[in-house]
Amino acid sequence: MAAIITSKFRLDSTNKFVESLSDNQFYMALGRPNAWADDSVPDTPYENDYASHTLWENMFAMKRVDAGDIVHSAPRYLWVSGTTYIEYDDQDTNIESKKYFVISANNNVYMCLKAGAGASTTNPDDTGVQTSGVINHSGSDGYIWKYMYTVPTADVTKFLTSSFIPVRRIAEAPAGGADTALTNQWSVQGNAVDGAIYNMKITNAGTGYTSAPTVTISGNGSSATATATVSGGAITGITMTNVGTGYRHATVTITGGSGSNGAVRPVIGPIGGFGKDPTNDLRAHYVTVNTVFTGDESGTIPDSNDFRQIAVVKNPIEKANESATISATNSMVVGNFYKILTKGNTTDANFATAGSTSGNPVVGEIFKAIATTLSGSSTGTIAQVAEASAYNTCKSVTIPASLASTYVADFAFEGHTSGTVGAKGIVVEYNNTSGVLHYIQNETTGFGTFTTSHLTRATGSSGAGNQISAVAAPLINHHQGDVMFVENRTATTRGTGQVETIRLVIAF
Repeated sequence: MAAIITSKFRLDSTNKFVESLSDNQFYMALGRPNAWADDSVPDTPYENDYASHTLWENMFAMKRVDAGDIVHSAPRYLWVSGTTYIEYDDQDTNIESKKYFVISANNNVYMCLKAGAGASTTNPDDTGVQTSGVINHSGSDGYIWKYMYTVPTADVTKFLTSSFIPVRRIAEAPAGGADTALTNQWSVQGNAVDGAIYNMKITNAGTGYTSAPTVTISGNGSSATATATVSGGAITGITMTNVGTGYRHATVTITGGSGSNGAVRPVIGPIGGFGKDPTNDLRAHYVTVNTVFTGDESGTIPDSNDFRQIAVVKNPIEKANESATISATNSMVVGNFYKILTKGNTTDANFATAGSTSGNPVVGEIFKAIATTLSGSSTGTIAQVAEASAYNTCKSVTIPASLASTYVADFAFEGHTSGTVGAKGIVVEYNNTSGVLHYIQNETTGFGTFTTSHLTRATGSSGAGNQISAVAAPLINHHQGDVMFVENRTATTRGTGQVETIRLVIAF
């Protein structure tokens, strides 16, 4: 049995992921401050629960991914003179692997509707932005291009990489004063020609032609016309004189010209037309996520240690609001997201009053609150999904201040009472003024619990150490939230006030 997953399926999955930001909270996470076994060769992450569990154990910070931090993307093929590009073909069995579109040095994106006999040597930017029709270089290198859009300045800065270009479909007319790139793309979308035939493929050149035969196009569209050229008794080219509209299928008949056996098939454009939806035209079933970590995010996260893991986490749960009865006074904040923990006697109608839109709420469902309290005595329980811009996800203890020379990044320490060790940890960051020490625990340290009866000292040492005066759990509940993506990498060093821009490209 032969089967395929179509580009539409992948694009649909991509669309749903992008759109899900309005119904869920996503965070970019940083972790693994301590070295790999071979720090120049990161461990390989695998698709299993162990990878998710260890990610949580090594995580020390996360920042919210907002709607403006994510965009569809497609592979980047820079137009370079002397390069041969592939023309779009609706019957190509592997079009996605081919260079049938390009981006220019001016960040204009063009689709190749017809390739010349060899390399492209005339820059489509020589014609540039053309929001209707095509860019016809038949008289030079033989290429015909379709201007699709220009990457807006903001997207160039935020999403354009050496390997991927951002791709958008504009849903509504840009507001006054918007980037010209957006208004031009809106015009392209509006001028797209549904089911047009911009090119034909000669499947049999035929023989014996002494003059140009007649090309007749039949199908369920209208108005497409073309002419043929011949040389040496064979058909050597087809020129579209009218691309027509509305075709889903068509056949081409070659008659006259005193020859025989000439055969041609049409290349039919997509529903809506080229440029109507660039995410479809460019098979943009990738997303680029851009998250900027600025220093300590106003005192929120560590910024003096390195990281070797980045991840995307969906709907993590706040420790401070990990469980509440839905009918309790002010159990919800309007606009925040909540996860249903138990239903109790809370009816579907009650959950709908709270904000559930599923019609059949179940345990684990996420909803956005539209009320602060439910009247009555509903016993269902909920947890608040993280909502702040950034979180420190470390555990912490408070010890005396002014010990920065000892409790440096990655310092392995232990807590003991009269020499009996009760817990071990790895320093992520120590505040020399407050004495608050943020740390992680993993398989190396074990998961013992620090208490205020402990003194801290270097792991394996015999000194008395420093008294713990307070302990605190992470602000985010570990292991509560779906790990959607994990990347292990070599160390990236963070410094006080340093800005890290992290771009992830995820393929669907």
